[in-house]
Amino acid sequence: MLMLLFSVFLSGYVQAGPETAEIASSAIQDHFQLALFSLEVIVLIIVLFMLVYMVYVLNQLNKYLDGKDISESVPAFDLTKSIPIELEHKIMLSHNYDGIQELDNSLPPWWVAMFYISIAFGVVYFWYYHIQGSGNVMEQEYQTELVEAEEKMKLMANRVDENSVELLSDREKLKSGEAIYAKNCVACHGKIGEGGVGPNLTDNYWLHGGDIKSVFKTIKYGVPAKGMIPWQAQLSPAQIQEVASYISTLQGTNPPNGKDPQGELVAVAK
Repeated sequence: MLMLLFSVFLSGYVQAGPETAEIASSAIQDHFQLALFSLEVIVLIIVLFMLVYMVYVLNQLNKYLDGKDISESVPAFDLTKSIPIELEHKIMLSHNYDGIQELDNSLPPWWVAMFYISIAFGVVYFWYYHIQGSGNVMEQEYQTELVEAEEKMKLMANRVDENSVELLSDREKLKSGEAIYAKNCVACHGKIGEGGVGPNLTDNYWLHGGDIKSVFKTIKYGVPAKGMIPWQAQLSPAQIQEVASYISTLQGTNPPNGKDPQGELVAVAK
């Protein structure tokens, strides 16, 4: 079981790309530790069953040595430990309630085994999580999952391209896009998109398309013939999506001293 789990997780790690290798490696370590812990619990359960069986065998041996008849004893692996009707007189108690007699039946072995296994598991669990501190308690696990989810979201965001990009409306992401614009785009397109060396970004006229996919593509690959460099080497796909989405918010703002329209009239960028 351990080797199977390890091979599955290892194959997922090998197939992961460079950008997910670090996360995959961390996931492998977590799952490997969980598999080892599960193996320890399984071994402990097996040992407990062996001990229970050994106690039963020793009990039967003592009865035999005392000269008692063990032919009517309950089989070692009887899941119910039920007593045949013809032998119930041996376990009948003196209690009598309106003709209802009480039998001194033993608890089913499966129930007793589960009871002791639960106790053993509780002890191992408490030692593993709260004494040794090897495992994450619920709060730590929640925080770990939040970090992993955030990393996965970043990876998913960086897989976006001109075919799958969507217009963002999240305020924080638009604010990030504004910061990227202020750092890289102001020199050519103006502080508020009014245009300069580059075209006006606030009107509905576009040289290379005004929808989000077209704007993303223009930023990513640039327009070398017009002096606009490709930004894909300096900005991640997620950053290009953020700045492209921010640019879409500039449409219709009508800043003063806006550059004359260029290109074709298109609808609002989406």
